[in-house]
Amino acid sequence: MKISVIIPAYNEEKHLPSTINAIREAGWASELIGVNDGSRDRTGRMMEYYCDTTISFIKNQGKSTAAKAGWLASKGDYIVTLDADLRESAAYGEALIQALQHHYADLVIGKVQGNGRNGFGFVKRRVQRMIEQQSGISLEMPLSGQRAFRREHLPIFQEMKTEGFGLETIMNLHAIQQGFRIEEVNVPFVHKGKGWGWQGIYHRGKQWLEVERCLKKYGRSYTSLR
Repeated sequence: MKISVIIPAYNEEKHLPSTINAIREAGWASELIGVNDGSRDRTGRMMEYYCDTTISFIKNQGKSTAAKAGWLASKGDYIVTLDADLRESAAYGEALIQALQHHYADLVIGKVQGNGRNGFGFVKRRVQRMIEQQSGISLEMPLSGQRAFRREHLPIFQEMKTEGFGLETIMNLHAIQQGFRIEEVNVPFVHKGKGWGWQGIYHRGKQWLEVERCLKKYGRSYTSLR
C-alpha cells in the first residue's frame, strides 16, 4: 500500500518545514509531493529540499490547479491532500487513510481545530447550507483542505471543473453527485490560520469570492443531488 501526500502551498516558508518533517517522522507516507503555487518567498526552495517531488508554478494558479497537479503526479494507491500550515499535527494524517480502509468511505475529510484566528466562518456556513439544501447531507467542515481518496477515483476528481479556493466545495458536490460516501473524521489537526489582520481579511475575502464564482460557473451541474 502506497500513500501519496500532496501539499499545495503559497508563501508558506514559515510552517512548511515542520509540516513535512512531522509527516516524515510519522512514517506513514510513501511519497511527498510539494506544489509551489507561485510563491514569492522560499517555499519552492524548501519543497525541493524536503519533498520527493516538487512542482513549481511561476505565477500563482490557485489551489484547485495546484492540488490537481499534485494528484496527477502522484503514484500512490491512496492520495492525501494536506495544508502546509498544519505543522506538527500533520503527523496524524494517517487517520484519513484508516477511514478510507475501515469505514468504506470514498472521500474522507479531516476536521481541523481552530485557534481563534480562523475568521468568522461565513463562507463555511454558506457552503454548509447550500450542500444540505441540495443533497440533504450535513457536513461540519466542508471547506477543510485535509482530504483523502483512492487512486481509482482520481480520474473522477480530475475531471471536475473548479478554480482557486472553490476546490473543496466543488469536490464535495462532485462526490455527492457520483454517489460517493463522504466521511468526516476527528483528527487532531491544528490549523495555524491567517489571523485577524489585513492578510487574514484578504485571504477570507478571496476565498469567499472564489467559492461564489465557482458556484456560479459550475454549480448548476449540481442543483439536483437528492
